[in-house]
Amino acid sequence: MNKSKGSAAKAKQVQSLSSTLKKYKTIAVIELSGFPSKNFEEMRKVFRGKADFVYKNKVVVIRTLESIDKNLMEKASGVKIPVLMLSQLSPFEIARISIENTAYAKIKTGEIAADDIVLSSGPTPFPPGPMLSQFSSIGVKTKNEGGKISIVSDTTVVKKGQPVSEKIASILSSMDIRPKELIMSVDYAMNDGMVFEKKILYRSLSDYIEDIKKFFVSSLSLSLSANIVNKYTIKPLITKVYIGVRFLSVDRNIVSKSTIKDILVKASVGANSLASKIGGK
Repeated sequence: MNKSKGSAAKAKQVQSLSSTLKKYKTIAVIELSGFPSKNFEEMRKVFRGKADFVYKNKVVVIRTLESIDKNLMEKASGVKIPVLMLSQLSPFEIARISIENTAYAKIKTGEIAADDIVLSSGPTPFPPGPMLSQFSSIGVKTKNEGGKISIVSDTTVVKKGQPVSEKIASILSSMDIRPKELIMSVDYAMNDGMVFEKKILYRSLSDYIEDIKKFFVSSLSLSLSANIVNKYTIKPLITKVYIGVRFLSVDRNIVSKSTIKDILVKASVGANSLASKIGGK
């Protein structure tokens, strides 16, 4: 009986949430697992007036998404703790705002470095003492400078993809170095029937610009080879035709204002070549 009531309650939630989702242009699925609640509350403030967040039982979320779009539902099924973000903004605008509000945290022992962790050259807050041997033990060269330990040169202490040791985590913490990026993760977002994944949403603007340039050059080349006329190809095609006609005219000695000089040059070269051969006999 209780199970039946529970199922009925979830079905009612699914129906209500489905109606709500249809009012928004963008439905985003956020992974809450691993993202500190304090930082998430900060992001809610950032998006106040721009987006609404929906916290529901995962079963309810998945069933609701199934009623909206099965592709989005299948992808969202792999999200551990899904939170729905509903907005009239585009998925890319949401991702941009998320990136602009990136926070940074200290990294813990055993966590995997997302990028190389580098200790920069220059003075540290520590006076000469026990920290000298700590730095030395992780391969960081130091010197005494102005009563402080100074790092001689930039040193990578953890490479991208490697776990952070207890000793390095302790040193980074004591130096208040926060190498861990905290970006609200929009794992999937649907807009106008299209589902966008995180790897697409969080690419840099410069990467998109470079891709657009490459696609444009490739498309232009294809259009020119197929003689497709549009506002981008019309000038190159006219130039291509002009050069072809001029070359053919010169080759067949068709005299015109634009070919006369080339024909005379060709005749001169031919005459010189003939004179050279006759003179050689």
